[in-house]
Amino acid sequence: MRGLSTVTFDGKYAVRNISIVESKKGGLFVSMPSYKFKELDPNGKSQFKDIAYPVTKEFREMLYGKIMESYKEEQNLEFTV
Repeated sequence: MRGLSTVTFDGKYAVRNISIVESKKGGLFVSMPSYKFKELDPNGKSQFKDIAYPVTKEFREMLYGKIMESYKEEQNLEFTV
């Protein structure tokens, strides 16, 4: 995991623990908060279910784009100690 995000919608609703994750190929992607489902999938592996997620493709693209944009801006900040 490379980072965590909290998104607040119109100052009235917040979703925490949205992850920015690095894939095995080195790319970054957004992962919505999820929980481990009790039942295993047909291959015997753990399943995870999203707690909150965008319903439409258009909103998902906009939301994930804003999260990644914000993450990249934060990576460019310089800190003085």
